[in-house]
Amino acid sequence: MITIAPLSPTLPIDTWTETSWEQFVQWSDDESNAKLKGYYYHGKARFEAMSTGSDHSKNHSIVLLAIGLYAMLREIPMNCHDACSYRKTGHDEFQPDLSCYVGENVDAIPNGTRVIDLDRYPLPNLVIEISDTTLSDDKGEKRLQYEDLGIAEYWIVNVKTCEIIAFSIPTIGTSHRLVTSQVIPELAFSLLESTLQLCRQNNQSAALAWFNRQIQP
Repeated sequence: MITIAPLSPTLPIDTWTETSWEQFVQWSDDESNAKLKGYYYHGKARFEAMSTGSDHSKNHSIVLLAIGLYAMLREIPMNCHDACSYRKTGHDEFQPDLSCYVGENVDAIPNGTRVIDLDRYPLPNLVIEISDTTLSDDKGEKRLQYEDLGIAEYWIVNVKTCEIIAFSIPTIGTSHRLVTSQVIPELAFSLLESTLQLCRQNNQSAALAWFNRQIQP
Protein backbone atom coordinates (compact mmCIF):
# COMPACT_ATOMS: atom_id res chain seq x y z
CA MET A 1 0.00 0.00 0.00
CA ILE A 2 1.38 3.42 -1.00
CA THR A 3 1.23 6.13 1.65
CA ILE A 4 0.81 9.65 0.31
CA ALA A 5 2.35 12.35 2.44
CA PRO A 6 0.05 15.28 3.27
CA LEU A 7 0.59 18.37 1.20
CA SER A 8 2.30 21.33 2.86
CA PRO A 9 0.00 24.35 3.29
CA THR A 10 0.20 26.87 0.46
CA LEU A 11 2.90 29.49 0.99
CA PRO A 12 1.19 32.86 1.68
CA ILE A 13 2.41 35.77 -0.46
CA ASP A 14 1.85 39.47 0.34
CA THR A 15 -0.55 38.74 3.17
CA TRP A 16 -0.40 37.91 6.87
CA THR A 17 -1.59 34.32 7.32
CA GLU A 18 -2.09 32.56 10.64
CA THR A 19 0.28 29.61 10.90
CA SER A 20 2.56 27.84 13.36
CA TRP A 21 6.13 28.88 14.00
CA GLU A 22 7.31 25.46 12.81
CA GLN A 23 5.50 25.86 9.47
CA PHE A 24 6.92 29.35 9.04
CA VAL A 25 10.49 28.13 9.63
CA GLN A 26 9.98 25.29 7.16
CA TRP A 27 8.87 27.78 4.51
CA SER A 28 11.55 30.33 5.41
CA ASP A 29 14.45 27.86 5.35
CA ASP A 30 13.38 26.16 2.12
CA GLU A 31 16.01 27.03 -0.50
CA SER A 32 13.29 27.36 -3.16
CA ASN A 33 12.01 30.41 -1.22
CA ALA A 34 15.41 32.09 -1.03
CA LYS A 35 14.20 35.07 -3.07
CA LEU A 36 11.33 35.80 -0.68
CA LYS A 37 11.45 38.10 2.35
CA GLY A 38 9.87 36.51 5.42
CA TYR A 39 8.18 37.98 8.50
CA TYR A 40 6.54 36.30 11.51
CA TYR A 41 4.55 38.28 14.08
CA HIS A 42 1.77 37.41 16.54
CA GLY A 43 1.35 33.91 15.11
CA LYS A 44 1.11 35.09 11.49
CA ALA A 45 3.49 34.69 8.55
CA ARG A 46 4.07 37.06 5.66
CA PHE A 47 6.26 36.49 2.61
CA GLU A 48 7.11 39.05 -0.06
CA ALA A 49 9.08 38.76 -3.27
CA MET A 50 12.33 40.72 -3.11
CA SER A 51 11.71 43.67 -5.37
CA THR A 52 13.56 43.72 -8.68
CA GLY A 53 12.04 47.04 -9.82
CA SER A 54 14.42 49.75 -10.97
CA ASP A 55 12.97 52.53 -8.78
CA HIS A 56 13.03 50.34 -5.66
CA SER A 57 16.60 49.21 -6.25
CA LYS A 58 17.83 52.76 -6.96
CA ASN A 59 16.25 54.09 -3.76
CA HIS A 60 17.65 51.13 -1.84
CA SER A 61 21.19 51.74 -3.05
CA ILE A 62 21.18 55.54 -2.71
CA VAL A 63 19.96 55.38 0.91
CA LEU A 64 22.64 52.81 1.77
CA LEU A 65 25.36 54.84 0.04
CA ALA A 66 24.25 58.11 1.63
CA ILE A 67 24.11 56.89 5.22
CA GLY A 68 27.43 55.09 4.75
CA LEU A 69 29.04 58.29 3.46
CA TYR A 70 27.55 60.32 6.33
CA ALA A 71 28.75 57.84 8.95
CA MET A 72 32.23 57.77 7.42
CA LEU A 73 32.61 61.56 7.38
CA ARG A 74 31.26 61.93 10.92
CA GLU A 75 33.26 58.91 12.15
CA ILE A 76 30.12 57.18 13.42
CA PRO A 77 30.74 53.43 13.96
CA MET A 78 28.21 51.61 11.78
CA ASN A 79 27.70 48.23 10.10
CA CYS A 80 24.78 47.85 7.69
CA HIS A 81 23.04 44.66 6.56
CA ASP A 82 21.23 44.23 3.25
CA ALA A 83 18.07 42.04 3.41
CA CYS A 84 19.34 40.24 6.51
CA SER A 85 17.10 37.84 8.47
CA TYR A 86 16.56 38.28 12.22
CA ARG A 87 14.94 35.51 14.26
CA LYS A 88 13.59 35.33 17.81
CA THR A 89 12.78 31.63 18.02
CA GLY A 90 9.10 30.85 18.44
CA HIS A 91 8.03 34.49 18.29
CA ASP A 92 9.38 36.78 15.58
CA GLU A 93 11.23 36.93 12.32
CA PHE A 94 11.81 39.93 10.09
CA GLN A 95 13.89 40.65 7.01
CA PRO A 96 14.02 44.40 6.37
CA ASP A 97 15.51 45.90 3.23
CA LEU A 98 18.25 47.55 5.29
CA SER A 99 19.29 47.32 8.93
CA CYS A 100 22.20 48.85 10.80
CA TYR A 101 24.14 48.41 14.01
CA VAL A 102 25.40 51.78 15.22
CA GLY A 103 27.63 52.69 18.14
CA GLU A 104 28.51 50.24 20.89
CA ASN A 105 26.88 47.22 19.19
CA VAL A 106 28.55 47.86 15.83
CA ASP A 107 30.60 44.64 15.97
CA ALA A 108 28.02 42.51 17.79
CA ILE A 109 27.41 40.11 14.89
CA PRO A 110 30.36 37.80 14.12
CA ASN A 111 31.44 36.87 10.62
CA GLY A 112 29.87 33.67 9.35
CA THR A 113 26.45 34.39 10.89
CA ARG A 114 23.53 33.54 8.61
CA VAL A 115 20.19 34.22 10.30
CA ILE A 116 20.83 36.57 13.25
CA ASP A 117 19.60 34.86 16.42
CA LEU A 118 18.00 37.52 18.62
CA ASP A 119 18.16 35.17 21.59
CA ARG A 120 21.96 35.53 21.38
CA TYR A 121 22.60 38.88 19.70
CA PRO A 122 21.17 42.40 20.11
CA LEU A 123 18.58 44.00 17.85
CA PRO A 124 19.83 46.35 15.12
CA ASN A 125 19.59 50.02 16.08
CA LEU A 126 18.02 51.01 12.77
CA VAL A 127 15.62 49.21 10.41
CA ILE A 128 14.71 50.60 6.97
CA GLU A 129 11.97 49.42 4.59
CA ILE A 130 12.09 50.66 0.99
CA SER A 131 8.38 50.88 0.14
CA ASP A 132 7.17 50.60 -3.42
CA THR A 133 4.31 48.08 -3.40
CA THR A 134 4.34 47.38 0.38
CA LEU A 135 3.77 50.88 1.80
CA SER A 136 0.52 50.10 3.61
CA ASP A 137 1.98 47.09 5.40
CA ASP A 138 5.27 48.87 6.16
CA LYS A 139 3.28 51.64 7.88
CA GLY A 140 1.01 49.14 9.61
CA GLU A 141 1.82 45.63 10.79
CA LYS A 142 5.60 45.88 10.36
CA ARG A 143 5.71 49.13 12.31
CA LEU A 144 3.79 47.42 15.14
CA GLN A 145 6.23 44.51 15.06
CA TYR A 146 9.25 46.80 15.28
CA GLU A 147 7.59 48.75 18.11
CA ASP A 148 6.90 45.56 20.05
CA LEU A 149 10.48 44.39 19.58
CA GLY A 150 11.91 47.73 20.64
CA ILE A 151 13.90 48.64 17.51
CA ALA A 152 15.42 52.04 18.35
CA GLU A 153 14.56 53.66 15.00
CA TYR A 154 12.48 52.70 11.96
CA TRP A 155 12.45 54.41 8.55
CA ILE A 156 9.99 53.92 5.69
CA VAL A 157 11.22 55.22 2.31
CA ASN A 158 8.29 55.91 -0.03
CA VAL A 159 9.65 55.14 -3.49
CA LYS A 160 6.85 56.98 -5.33
CA THR A 161 7.11 60.27 -3.43
CA CYS A 162 10.72 60.18 -2.11
CA GLU A 163 9.29 60.81 1.38
CA ILE A 164 10.94 59.30 4.44
CA ILE A 165 8.60 58.48 7.34
CA ALA A 166 10.74 57.84 10.40
CA PHE A 167 9.91 56.76 13.92
CA SER A 168 11.83 56.68 17.17
CA ILE A 169 10.91 53.81 19.50
CA PRO A 170 12.18 54.94 22.93
CA THR A 171 10.39 52.14 24.80
CA ILE A 172 8.78 48.89 23.68
CA GLY A 173 5.31 49.48 22.28
CA THR A 174 5.64 53.24 21.73
CA SER A 175 6.84 55.39 18.84
CA HIS A 176 6.86 58.97 17.62
CA ARG A 177 7.71 60.71 14.35
CA LEU A 178 11.15 62.14 13.68
CA VAL A 179 12.48 64.84 11.37
CA THR A 180 16.12 64.15 12.27
CA SER A 181 17.67 60.79 13.02
CA GLN A 182 18.65 60.04 16.60
CA VAL A 183 20.52 56.83 15.77
CA ILE A 184 22.62 58.59 13.10
CA PRO A 185 23.03 61.91 14.93
CA GLU A 186 21.93 65.14 13.20
CA LEU A 187 21.10 63.47 9.88
CA ALA A 188 18.02 65.36 8.63
CA PHE A 189 15.52 63.33 6.63
CA SER A 190 14.80 66.35 4.43
CA LEU A 191 18.40 66.10 3.19
CA LEU A 192 17.97 62.44 2.28
CA GLU A 193 14.65 63.21 0.59
CA SER A 194 16.29 65.92 -1.52
CA THR A 195 19.01 63.44 -2.51
CA LEU A 196 16.38 60.90 -3.58
CA GLN A 197 14.64 63.61 -5.63
CA LEU A 198 17.91 64.54 -7.32
CA CYS A 199 18.33 60.93 -8.41
CA ARG A 200 15.22 61.30 -10.54
CA GLN A 201 16.95 63.80 -12.82
CA ASN A 202 20.64 62.92 -12.26
CA ASN A 203 22.84 59.89 -11.82
CA GLN A 204 23.59 58.60 -8.35
CA SER A 205 27.16 59.90 -8.36
CA ALA A 206 25.93 63.45 -9.02
CA ALA A 207 23.26 63.19 -6.32
CA LEU A 208 25.77 61.82 -3.81
CA ALA A 209 28.26 64.56 -4.69
CA TRP A 210 25.56 67.11 -3.82
CA PHE A 211 24.75 65.23 -0.58
CA ASN A 212 28.45 65.16 0.28
CA ARG A 213 28.72 68.96 -0.09
CA GLN A 214 25.80 69.43 2.31
CA ILE A 215 27.23 67.27 5.08
CA GLN A 216 30.81 68.49 5.12
CA PRO A 217 31.81 69.35 8.73
